[in-house]
Amino acid sequence: MYSVVVEPAWDLDAWRSVARTALLAGVSPDALTWNGDSQVGFDFGGDLSALPVVRKIPRVSQDFIKLAGAVLCHRDVGRHALLYRILWRLANGESKLMLNPADPDIHRARELEKSVRRDSHKMKAFVRFREISGEDDTFVAWFESEHFIVDRVAPFFARRFAGMRWAIVTPYRSAFWDGNELSLSDGGSRADVPADDANEDLWRTYYANIFNPARLNPRMMRQEMAQKYWKNLPESHLLPELIRDAGRRVQDMAEREPEAPRRRIPGRSSGDET
Repeated sequence: MYSVVVEPAWDLDAWRSVARTALLAGVSPDALTWNGDSQVGFDFGGDLSALPVVRKIPRVSQDFIKLAGAVLCHRDVGRHALLYRILWRLANGESKLMLNPADPDIHRARELEKSVRRDSHKMKAFVRFREISGEDDTFVAWFESEHFIVDRVAPFFARRFAGMRWAIVTPYRSAFWDGNELSLSDGGSRADVPADDANEDLWRTYYANIFNPARLNPRMMRQEMAQKYWKNLPESHLLPELIRDAGRRVQDMAEREPEAPRRRIPGRSSGDET
């Protein structure tokens, strides 16, 4: 039995290094114990690197590599073993495995992948930067992700907000952009991030003005914007009032007298040339 650890637990290259060593040595999935979230050293209970190479490394599809990159970001403690089991099967004759969505291993991996992609979308949508007082164009945000997605999503923010310096702090990992280079380090706490800044009043005013009561769907809104994110969103303080008054505002809109257009596009006069 060989017990191994992937460090960092969500890193694709780290997992591939361990998986490649095990696969080249012909170590079957049931002979490996994965401790991806452990802080223990690389190998104990058996040295994989000391084993002889008994096979060539197989070629795997980009679909599997992409799947593995997403699955590794999930918090499921069995994800490393799941991916190695899929890799083992691909290398041992099941070349069409990735094309079978009904296979239990593939089905489970796709579920984990979907959850990570959903969490990544939430991070992109619900991170709110606060300006650091006394520092020009320097912002910080706090976010609590479900999975290990900071390394995966931080490049999106580096592209989106390339013109400012920022930090995104989460309990397990933090990302920093200095205007030129993206770096990652250990996580922090909510206390590391300002609770409010001057720009948030402007954001709340903007949100209140674009809020459309006629399209209000509280159930769908809570599904897309789970309440656990509300405490970090400046607009969340407006939501109870906006939801409460939505019915009255829709009624007012329905009863309001129609208004003539305030601005018309000038038409051509009869003497205009064509």
